[in-house]
Amino acid sequence: MKSVSNISEILAFLRQLAVNNDRTWFKERKPRFDQLRGAWEQDMERLIALVADFYPDVRGLAVKDCVYRIYRDIRFSHDKSPYKTYFSGVIGKGGRHTVQSGYYVHIGIDKMMLCGGIWWPEKAILDQLRSLIDAEPEEFLAIVENPSITSRYEWMSRSLKSVPKDYPKEHPMAKYLKMKEYLLTKCVDEDYFDCEDWVERVAADLQPLKPLHDFLNYVFE
Repeated sequence: MKSVSNISEILAFLRQLAVNNDRTWFKERKPRFDQLRGAWEQDMERLIALVADFYPDVRGLAVKDCVYRIYRDIRFSHDKSPYKTYFSGVIGKGGRHTVQSGYYVHIGIDKMMLCGGIWWPEKAILDQLRSLIDAEPEEFLAIVENPSITSRYEWMSRSLKSVPKDYPKEHPMAKYLKMKEYLLTKCVDEDYFDCEDWVERVAADLQPLKPLHDFLNYVFE
């Protein structure tokens, strides 16, 4: 099915916004933004439906609960630019507020990527994830070392300098036990989205991460 949104037009708008990141400029061009945003949301809605075919946990998820607003939270930031220069959304149980493993799509002027996994988990959840990996190393490795994942994704996770104190320093899963989050990322360029069927392309690249979600989300059951 043909995509509704034109990613090159979205990026062109975002590049202009980056140079003119103020409320007056944005207000004058709000109708154009609404048009681009509306088309993006239609495609994201279709992406959610395609993901739901292999990840039933997101079936019925509303697009408004998945996509992030363009407005930045500047209350505690030194950068007072009011607008983001990217479109993004989370496809996971609970949408963008999920604490579980899910998918993330990011289209911006500085970075374009697909992600999957859990980011910024609370300590109690992180402790459970490490315990699960320690208890089921073969299952975890079978998932993350599968060529369908390694050919597409790389780890983008913050890590401790040493293995947590509850585990031996020479633990065979030390690499993963040191991680503070479990996030796999596929960085792409504009050409990746520059096609009429980018929604189907993204869905196909997200599907191999389904076993990772099933494994990580076991701690929430």
